[in-house]
Amino acid sequence: MASGLTDHQKNRYIEDGFLPIEKLFDPASLDPLITELNEVVDAWADRYHADGRLPERFAEEPFERRLYLIHEAMDGRCPELLEAVLGKRKTAGMFHVMTLPEILDVVESLIGPEILVHPQFNSRAKLPDRTSIVDWHQDIGFLDPDVMQTFMVNFWLPLVDTDEHNGCLEVIRGSQRSERLPFDDSPENIVPGALPAGERVSCPIPRGGVLLLQHTTVHRSAPNFSDHIRWSLDIRYSDWRKPTGRDEVPGFIARSRSHPEKVATGHEAWQRLFERV
Repeated sequence: MASGLTDHQKNRYIEDGFLPIEKLFDPASLDPLITELNEVVDAWADRYHADGRLPERFAEEPFERRLYLIHEAMDGRCPELLEAVLGKRKTAGMFHVMTLPEILDVVESLIGPEILVHPQFNSRAKLPDRTSIVDWHQDIGFLDPDVMQTFMVNFWLPLVDTDEHNGCLEVIRGSQRSERLPFDDSPENIVPGALPAGERVSCPIPRGGVLLLQHTTVHRSAPNFSDHIRWSLDIRYSDWRKPTGRDEVPGFIARSRSHPEKVATGHEAWQRLFERV
């Protein structure tokens, strides 16, 4: 596609609160991150096998199935492996994906060239356990309320092809017009009656595509009924001069026309930011 979003795409994103893009970048752009994740899985499989806890390493299995087969063979008793591949991995592969020019061009077309990679991000591996539902929520529910006026461009980015069978996202069209909705003990427990009306839209996304969301868009992910892991990333972008709702955690500047010297040049620069916290 052309650099950034077209006017039509921008209008749809602003009006609907979400925008599926099936082809944003070459799927091979994800290979450095997938290689890293494979290496982590491989190292833990070797350790578990050497300890006698894993009867087979499943070395010939593809990326989307191997972690699941190890998890099943160990009856779920591999928390160290899951912790190693999930969450906020500040690695070269993650930095590479977060700073793909195609992604930053989309962000720039919406908020301009002063771009922060937001400190709230995650690597996820949804197991095919048929029960792992992430219920209706807003991403702003996980942030401090002072970020309400910061326009964020949120990306849900699958590392494998996704559809209704393996747990793609579902969104409520127009729900981004809501305020920060009240919830009980978790942002995923929006109080009864507060869920906005609107068309519920399933958003299958192939590898190499993304789903754009706004931070007030209400969305959820369905169970994974497949025979493989649904790997995905949640990454967010905002203007680095505005509140992030995570003041105690640094993000890194990925693009800046006004202060190019502030742009992080690699994952080492990203990691060094945490030495100052």
